[in-house]
Amino acid sequence: MPELKKPDMVAVLERTNLARHIGGFLLPVFEAVSNSIHSISEKIPAKDVQSLGKILINVVDGSDIGKFSITITDNGSGLDNKNFDAFLTPFTGNKLRKNGKGFGRFIAFKVFERIEYESRLRGSDITFRFLFDVYQEEEVIRLRGRRDFAFDEGCAVRYSEVREEYVKRWQELGEKSFLNHITQNFLTYLVNGQMPDTKVVYNGSETDLRTHFVKVFHYEESHDFKLTLDGREYKFRLDVSRADRNAPFERHALLFFADSRILGKGRPIEAKLGRTSFQRTDGSEYVIIASVSGDFLDENANNDRTFLEASEKDIAEIVDKACSFIMETEKDQNEQIKTEQRNNVAEILQSHPLLRFGLAGKTVEQYVDKKPNNWNTERFVSDLSIQRLRAERRWTSYLKETIEDDVKFQERKDQLLSQVTDTYRDALSEYVVHRRAVIEIADRLRRLDSSSKMHPEDAVHELIFPRNTDSTTTKYYQHNLWLLDERLSFVSYVSSDRTLHGGRRSSGDKVIDIGFYDEVFVAGGQGTSAVMVVEFKRPGRDDYRAGKDGSDPVKQIQDTVSQIRTRGSFITKDGATIAVASTTLINAFIIADIEPSLRQVGEYYDFQTAWDNKSMFHYHKNNKIYTEIFGYDKLLEDAKKRNGPFFDVLMKDFGN
Repeated sequence: MPELKKPDMVAVLERTNLARHIGGFLLPVFEAVSNSIHSISEKIPAKDVQSLGKILINVVDGSDIGKFSITITDNGSGLDNKNFDAFLTPFTGNKLRKNGKGFGRFIAFKVFERIEYESRLRGSDITFRFLFDVYQEEEVIRLRGRRDFAFDEGCAVRYSEVREEYVKRWQELGEKSFLNHITQNFLTYLVNGQMPDTKVVYNGSETDLRTHFVKVFHYEESHDFKLTLDGREYKFRLDVSRADRNAPFERHALLFFADSRILGKGRPIEAKLGRTSFQRTDGSEYVIIASVSGDFLDENANNDRTFLEASEKDIAEIVDKACSFIMETEKDQNEQIKTEQRNNVAEILQSHPLLRFGLAGKTVEQYVDKKPNNWNTERFVSDLSIQRLRAERRWTSYLKETIEDDVKFQERKDQLLSQVTDTYRDALSEYVVHRRAVIEIADRLRRLDSSSKMHPEDAVHELIFPRNTDSTTTKYYQHNLWLLDERLSFVSYVSSDRTLHGGRRSSGDKVIDIGFYDEVFVAGGQGTSAVMVVEFKRPGRDDYRAGKDGSDPVKQIQDTVSQIRTRGSFITKDGATIAVASTTLINAFIIADIEPSLRQVGEYYDFQTAWDNKSMFHYHKNNKIYTEIFGYDKLLEDAKKRNGPFFDVLMKDFGN
């Protein structure tokens, strides 16, 4: 009868992918330690493994990579005839009986060129030492001589000669990093008290692994839960621990364990928990390290235990369930995150009241409690915007259906009125929030220093109405003329920083900062028209002189008005002519801080001072010019007063 051939291990290794990170580099070490634990468990009763079982991990980290080696020695049963026969059999049933795969020892060939084994049997002073190499025709090569064997019985494996693709990982390795990775990988054994007495000697420095674990981790609690995956119910065990940040974990992690060994690098869960780390009352930071184990993970781990062969849907269910238990453990942290999110959403709605539609009838608390802990401002704004759009579509469809049906209209009219009232309130609130922001921006712009690219007076001008344009090309929502006067938002024509003839500026041309023309028709009469001219001067300027060009803003206004009367027209940006009759009243406003030199100019032209001492005014009867001078403080103060009722009353509804 023909016999089944043993697997071609070289071909199997070629098809096996191993990650190039530090975890992949150390995977052979993890497998060797795991084999040691199995060997010890086979020899020593479970209750005595922790006290009688011994593992020694010796790392020689020479400055020359040729001197680097890692040796793992245990006091298990060693390679007796039964175990050596199993050693020579890939995917052995012997390992399956111990919840292993029977492949771990072969993965070392992906990382190291040289692998030596040495075994000592009970009652014998002789050790069996050999070189193991699946790439050679003779895979087991007996070696002469012996190394110092740490125990009376057991097995040792020595890895050396790092393969080229892992040289960089060797360069990254250090004592602290090595200890942290060993601790992380055997977390389940350490937590459950099943880890043999393990010593790590790194360049001669000895560390007790269990002592190191106690310093790093603080075991909190465990949870048992069930999940139905692929139609079958599985039991899971979740162990939750806290660890100081950076030792060895920098962020929260959920570790999957199969056959008491870690699968890959674990799952980051900060997106679920909402923070990379948590903070204690004393300000120190800690992270949650949780481990999940169970039959489902044992059955679905790949051969080299680098990942879980399961669907993302199943993995997500496990992660979600585990995280729900973790957040029960961290109730205070969760409440802190949710409180910050609720405050965040409240601020968003205060700034953008129309997004309140996105709550779909929920309170802020109800809305936030259903959202992930890692959502930031942008994510909430995005979601509220989408929900608002969907709510508006539903409302539009509902409104159309109601209006077209008399019976439904009678049934729903009260609801419709309430909804319309809320809609207009939110829209008005959005408008008020915008105005308050504009006032704050104007206040900031007037304080620009000389190092800024734009002079402060030009910046305020640009905010009120874009320069070098007019109302034929500037939309209503593109200007803020209400800062000067609410009525100016609706005048017939506005020109900003343009010549009267609309062309390029020539010698003698006057350019108005902002010019307004308004024509009002009265039923049965001729109607009236008015022109208003606005000039902005640098905030804080105090070098004005009466009669001097460039230093006399009143003279500048009079010269400009004289040119308007002489021309008798404005030319718009699209080429239309707006006639200005000689009888047209012209109002002029000079926005300039009233410093001493400006007061002197005002007195020279017989200006009067207003009751509040914050402005000066004068009416030139013959030229029909009313001129008023006031500063940026008054400009913003008056704007705030006009909008104050909205700020104080309406915004109170939103908690401002």
